[in-house]
Amino acid sequence: MSNLSNKTVVIIGFTVIIIGILLVGGDYLKSKKDKAYKEVSVSLFVENEQGKQDNTPQNVDEGPQEPKPDQNGYIGVLNIDKLNLHQGFLDKDNPDNNVSKNITFLNPTNYPDEPNGNVILVSHSGDSSIAYFKHLYKLQVGDIATIDYNGKVYTYKIENIYNETKDGDVTIYRDTNRSTLTMITCTKNDNTKQTIYIAYLQSVK
Repeated sequence: MSNLSNKTVVIIGFTVIIIGILLVGGDYLKSKKDKAYKEVSVSLFVENEQGKQDNTPQNVDEGPQEPKPDQNGYIGVLNIDKLNLHQGFLDKDNPDNNVSKNITFLNPTNYPDEPNGNVILVSHSGDSSIAYFKHLYKLQVGDIATIDYNGKVYTYKIENIYNETKDGDVTIYRDTNRSTLTMITCTKNDNTKQTIYIAYLQSVK
């Protein structure tokens, strides 16, 4: 009877261990899947000698369509009526596509008409003439931004706003099955943070 009990205990213990490994392993794989589903890393140059945020473009495919610039060289215009913001941005390869001059159309990024792509725009906050995102802190979930691009208006609604430490990288958490507008700027009254605004495409007209 004692031997049978010991054998039963061993079997039960072994079974519990196997179930535990399967549960932990399943949760780990799921977390890795969720992470890959949501995250895209974007390299940023944190500060130059003037203490301004800058971008470090990376080589990525630009997509099949050639954008058509307007008379100012802009390929698109970001509009946020709530902030009275109406500012153009340049193509990724334009030498003036730089945060020290314009809203930066950051690499890696997609054009608005690429399915499930991510339009990533970066600009300064603060009080300078190039601080196009100085009022972004006023935005809330549910607010609307639009992009005029190639004769169409792309309307996005903000669904997530979060901060990250300004350490040279920012992780973009988004649904990769939806077309996205991501806006990045320094966090108001906190030089150690940057704020990321995630907006999803609602309509194209």
